[in-house]
Amino acid sequence: MNLSETILLKIIFIFFPLSIYLFYVAHKRNVSKEENNMFFGMALFTSLYLLIKFGNKMYGGSALLSINIPLFLAYYKKRKIEGVIISFLVISYYYIYFGFSFWFLMLEYLVFYLFVVINDKIKINDYIFGVFLMSLKGLFFYITLSLYEINGTILNTSFDFLILVISSIISIAIIMFCLDIGDDILKYYMNIKELEQEKQIRLSLFKITHEIKNPLAVMKGYVDMFDVKNEDHGKRYIPIIKGEIDRTLILLQDFLSMTKINVDKELIDINLLLEEACDRMKPLSNENNITFITKISNNEIYVFGDYNRLMQVLINLIKNSVEAYSNQSNKWIKVYTRLSKKRIIIYIEDNGDGISKVNLEKVKEPFFTTKNRGTGLGVSLSSEIILAHKGEINYFSELGKGTKVELILPIKKDYLS
Repeated sequence: MNLSETILLKIIFIFFPLSIYLFYVAHKRNVSKEENNMFFGMALFTSLYLLIKFGNKMYGGSALLSINIPLFLAYYKKRKIEGVIISFLVISYYYIYFGFSFWFLMLEYLVFYLFVVINDKIKINDYIFGVFLMSLKGLFFYITLSLYEINGTILNTSFDFLILVISSIISIAIIMFCLDIGDDILKYYMNIKELEQEKQIRLSLFKITHEIKNPLAVMKGYVDMFDVKNEDHGKRYIPIIKGEIDRTLILLQDFLSMTKINVDKELIDINLLLEEACDRMKPLSNENNITFITKISNNEIYVFGDYNRLMQVLINLIKNSVEAYSNQSNKWIKVYTRLSKKRIIIYIEDNGDGISKVNLEKVKEPFFTTKNRGTGLGVSLSSEIILAHKGEINYFSELGKGTKVELILPIKKDYLS
């Protein structure tokens, strides 16, 4: 085995366990400091084992010196406990297999530890300090070779010894460099994860604000119209208000989990759902002097979906139409349906202010809004819900001429009377 192969093999023996450690930390959601230290220590001990187990096949008995690299890496990463443990393992290896003086080895590795303590205060460059420790180990090793015979090695010439020292110095420099790059990539990845988590939290909070505001607006509309002396109002409005409260509680339950919105599908009559959504929103349109026009079939048309989620989408879309006016007269909103093969297409159309071509391209983007007090999440959330139902939602609009929303859902069953 030549010198270049020896250096490469040492790097593999040492860096492969460390790369597994970095990969694990990068892909584990939450790693405590204790767990991080434990896995880094395991990586160092694995590297030490590989060097001891297979190092005798290296060029010039190279592992005799390179088994100290895991020790110096432990000190480089400020893991003094692992460093002390590895020191005792290396001392035992030299003492048992080569008969070096135990007390001389103890003194040698105590000197290494003292230099590490001193370096913590004076802060020498990490690469310079790593090369210094390996060079110092080479000096101690030369002294040891001068005093003891080493059986079973091929260190027969000064050239062999020089190769041994140079290859170990090159190896530790390369490994430190790779470990630094790995740490930088890991930190970058962890920062991205934190930013994504923060973004998800912000997104969820915005969704909570937006989606709870809708049922509250509906409830407020009915409360404003409610006449306690009118018995008919009580029979009609209280169940609707109760339904909106139930929907709000469901929304809160979903958002508290901070996960993707749950969709609990069942077979539902989409036309009954449409009628209920329109009934809920008519008072709001009347309050804003908007003529509300519906053309919904009496046929039983079934979709496999979540009743509350689809109700949430319909109320969002109708409410957006109600808010699409500035000072127009003759305001109207139309809700109608059309069957196409195995799909039902629901249209929600208004003659409001409309959306410009530039804004229409951004309408489904989270946080995009043209409203002064909007969150820009209503359309995005509605699209997410419809996508979970394997449907589509499309927008057609022209500035000053109104907007038409096309909501497409697959039909599960349809019974035409």
